[in-house]
Amino acid sequence: MISAEIYAVGDELCYGRVYDTNSFWLADQVTKLGLIVNRITCVRDKIEDLCGALSEGLGRGPSFIFITGGLGPTPDDRTIEALSKLAVRNIVTRDEILHKMAERRGVPIGELSPGLRAMARTIDGAECYPNPVGWAPVTMIAMGGTLLAALPGPPKEMQGCFTTYLSKRVADFTGFRSLSQRVYCTMYESEISPLLEALAKSFDGTYFKPLVGEYKQDLGLPVEIIVFAESETTCKAKFSKVFEALRQEITSRGKGITDGSSQGPAGTAST
Repeated sequence: MISAEIYAVGDELCYGRVYDTNSFWLADQVTKLGLIVNRITCVRDKIEDLCGALSEGLGRGPSFIFITGGLGPTPDDRTIEALSKLAVRNIVTRDEILHKMAERRGVPIGELSPGLRAMARTIDGAECYPNPVGWAPVTMIAMGGTLLAALPGPPKEMQGCFTTYLSKRVADFTGFRSLSQRVYCTMYESEISPLLEALAKSFDGTYFKPLVGEYKQDLGLPVEIIVFAESETTCKAKFSKVFEALRQEITSRGKGITDGSSQGPAGTAST
């Protein structure tokens, strides 16, 4: 499977003052589009720390690295500087981004605030796209076989930028989709785990996870099932086979299994 890593930037995340909802949302989205997220990392607003973390990530060779945060106008927003140092390229300001900002503000470019000008920065030779929701643009730069995508930190902006510029790109690159569904069984984790391990070996591109912390008295133990395939239609057919195999294993042992809420391919629903 094609891999990705996610880096959430900000002291506030590492201090535990803000929830890292961006990484949760991104991991969910890219998994539905056929990527496997191998790492999610929170990094402080230090150039050295971010460069070190990204350099290690590049060494593992993921196809995508998604970075959220650190694109604002304040001194602690250092993502563009870190990317400049990592790529050994200059920081530049794109006229087209300034034009978009000025158009939205309804002022000449010369009247844009220093803060907005700071957020218009990107890396020489990188792709740079205007933010459809906020101000800081998206910067994408290829390093080796990895595409690094720097997205703004505010969740609505990050989601809007990913949906506009990266969702289709990732989907076209992977050629895969995924479908996840939660089912409930009247078995203990120790009982069902060997069954899930065997099924994972029998069906390539499947993932099973008993969620002990979300046990429901009236339904039983929830098990998250994710299947990967070439299309949404193939995912649904594959899931049906996986679920039937699991149902037979569970019912043959005198236990029960019920469907939970489904979460379709490419984010059509949520659990």
